[in-house]
Amino acid sequence: MKDFYYILGTASNATPPEIDAAYQKLARKFRQGDGEDDDFMDAHFREIAEAYDVLQDARRRSKYDAAFKKNQKKYLSVFKLKYLNIAVAITFLAVTALFADYVIRTIRGHEGKKAVVPKPAVPATPVVLSHPKKHHKFVTLLVKKHPAKIDSIPKHPQQAIPIAAPKPTPDSTYTATLHANITGIVYLHQSPNYTSAVLTKIPDAAQVRVLQKGKIFYKVMFNDQTGYVLKSCIEGK
Repeated sequence: MKDFYYILGTASNATPPEIDAAYQKLARKFRQGDGEDDDFMDAHFREIAEAYDVLQDARRRSKYDAAFKKNQKKYLSVFKLKYLNIAVAITFLAVTALFADYVIRTIRGHEGKKAVVPKPAVPATPVVLSHPKKHHKFVTLLVKKHPAKIDSIPKHPQQAIPIAAPKPTPDSTYTATLHANITGIVYLHQSPNYTSAVLTKIPDAAQVRVLQKGKIFYKVMFNDQTGYVLKSCIEGK
């Protein structure tokens, strides 16, 4: 189902004067084409005229809005059902894998006992004493009782052991450029759907911060405002 509001470049709650102004602006642009681009311009002008004929009539616009919302709900239900089926399939595969692992372990347990692997010897942890005299007495006592462990005693009791700094976590967001339709404007919606409120209008070729990717809408930040724009408006996706 065609999105007449997107074709005219208006919000879903646009007033009749706003719809009329958007149509007049697009009509002037498409009537300027000539030569080899006439077929392209005519096709798009017919699409704009169709959208304007429906939206400028209050009765036809009301029927269109109801049908469009119903179509959106149907699309969302199909989308949710698809991912629910995927989740069920993944759960089934996980349970099957766990059961197969249990069966294999049970069969191997009857074949014989597992070999006992000796644990590696843990080296003695050096004891650091801050007082030099006590450290000297400790070394003397340790040499008498455990002469083989003398090399594990630190020569400098107050020497610090360097600790590696944690690696920084990479930023998953990135900056992207928007490209608008023929109106030259991209709408920043409050929610990821066509009928949600428009927070602001973003000009063509503006820079935004992509926060989250979606199948139809991307969550972005523009001028400290967070909202959703169409995926097709993002350059490079």
